[in-house]
Amino acid sequence: MEKVGTMASIVLKNIDVTFKNKAQTVNAVKNVSLEVEQGDIYGIIGYSGAGKSTLVRVINLLQRPTNGTVIVEDQELTKLKPQELRQVRKKIGMIFQHFNLMKSRTVAGNIAYPLLATGLSKAEINAKVTRLLELVDLSEYRDAYPSQLSGGQKQRVAIARALANDPQVLISDEATSALDPKTTKSILELLKKVNEQLKITIVLITHEMQVVKEICHNVAVMEQGQIIERGPVREVFINPKTALAKDFIETSVNIKKALERIEAKNSEWNSEKRLFLLQFAGEETEDGAISRISKQTGVDISILFADMDELDGITIGYTIIKVSGEKAAIEAAYNSFKAAKIKVETLK
Repeated sequence: MEKVGTMASIVLKNIDVTFKNKAQTVNAVKNVSLEVEQGDIYGIIGYSGAGKSTLVRVINLLQRPTNGTVIVEDQELTKLKPQELRQVRKKIGMIFQHFNLMKSRTVAGNIAYPLLATGLSKAEINAKVTRLLELVDLSEYRDAYPSQLSGGQKQRVAIARALANDPQVLISDEATSALDPKTTKSILELLKKVNEQLKITIVLITHEMQVVKEICHNVAVMEQGQIIERGPVREVFINPKTALAKDFIETSVNIKKALERIEAKNSEWNSEKRLFLLQFAGEETEDGAISRISKQTGVDISILFADMDELDGITIGYTIIKVSGEKAAIEAAYNSFKAAKIKVETLK
């Protein structure tokens, strides 16, 4: 388990979630421990059935764990009385893939709904709704109904509604999965703004590494109910320790598709013609290394694919190159890339 600090917003200890029926027992979450610091944007990534959605539902006890401890903002939720738990849940907002808006209520009515039983006056509720509409850039849609909105606009309303009770934690459960790439980017930018302006801790569930690298600071990779890898996003990208994390990364930077295209055009690889994947990370990587190494070792280098991203302030680049020449020269080129602080992997 990660070291528990004094600034932890969420602490899960040894969480098990087991579902039983007559036919079988399903261990949806297996002995998971996790800490999310206050103000973090923490991504939990995994394919369908990995247990990630079950795990985050444990955070507000919508799903009670079979075993384990749940601590949110220094309160152990599993020990709270029902009335106390209801109060704590108001400080844990949730947004979902399918928005869950009430069709019969206007945009303003949807956002105001969580405030109706809070004791606030009508004027206070209206003022708060106005502020939230401004935050999510939907002021002109105040009196519109969900059926009149686009998917992205509906999700903005859902985010505003989730913020109505001034939560300390916001859980996003596949909230961008139903949206197109452009709209997804705008929603992620909104979540980043919410995190920065309101200092809200965000736990983001997804099956897309593209979403994680867009706004998350830390990430946990789940498979078969367990966390198999975790750490700062840039570290996981630079040095993935599991095959699943590597698979997510290669998909998010289009390496898999690039390889398929390359292999369709090049069927023969041997000791005198190889395919390398180069990974550049940070400012320590030497500029012009590919050209210099080609000249020094006498190999021919063709760049077949290149992609670059910035993750949490660190520039990371991926390049697939075809290296042709004598076997000894190719080996010298391989070692020269490593000496230049470039991570190099032989693909073919």
